[in-house]
Amino acid sequence: MRLDPRVEFHRVIVKATPVGLKAYSTGGQRSSRVASLSGANALVQLPILREGGPSQLQAGEWVDTVVFGEIQM
Repeated sequence: MRLDPRVEFHRVIVKATPVGLKAYSTGGQRSSRVASLSGANALVQLPILREGGPSQLQAGEWVDTVVFGEIQM
């Protein structure tokens, strides 16, 4: 995921796996895509884009997450 200099959250579905919790995107994240929020059970806080820092969040990286629904198995 591309990073932004603003604080951003990405709607996700958090699932329990044999190796721990994993977050899966609900798809399009535009504010008009309310349907992606209805299927989400968490929000991932994306790291802020900083000068000299990474420009993308890579799969498998650790991030802060707000879980507001039941974690799927």
